Amino acid sequence: MSFRDLERFESQKAAYDNYKAWKALGPDAKKALYDAIPNIATSRAKPVFGTGFIIPFNATGTIVVYVETKKILAATQGSGPGSDVATALRTALDGQYFAAATGTTPVVIDNPRYKFARLSFINRESFVDRVSRITKRSYKKPSSDTVSAPFGGKTMTEDYDTAVVNIKAKTSGAKAWADSSTSTVKKSFKFTPEG
Repeated sequence: MSFRDLERFESQKAAYDNYKAWKALGPDAKKALYDAIPNIATSRAKPVFGTGFIIPFNATGTIVVYVETKKILAATQGSGPGSDVATALRTALDGQYFAAATGTTPVVIDNPRYKFARLSFINRESFVDRVSRITKRSYKKPSSDTVSAPFGGKTMTEDYDTAVVNIKAKTSGAKAWADSSTSTVKKSFKFTPEG
């Protein structure tokens, strides 16, 4: 341990003591502290989801195979936290999911363990002052909303890379979302491949 570490001890001791006290709490007490954070219940994005169907990438054969999911963003998102982010994401993914399985004798698979490709839209706004429930120290936290939704191919033969390029290039796509950032609002996106 260096002298520099020893000199920092006095300034860090109070935060460390608070951390130890927090670690000693039970799960219910920790949850109560979390619930006591101002506006925590109304500040998180809560998108509305519904049932839909997705075609996996690089499928083969002549019969269209769909995987059912309950995580398709609903057409109406209301006006709650993150509703504008969810609406923008749903628009960007239009055509990459289906409300119904169509085609000649389509096959629908219900596989809850299937890992869909996903797109996330992130919206970060101004920073707010917070006090840590663990160390009791002040810090600044950005007000942010993140919404994620699954997507698949428009057709059975479409691959993941082609879908990503198409979603980015649309006028309402991922790149347009990020480009709409301002000096106070930072918007970004993240693609996660299936599997």
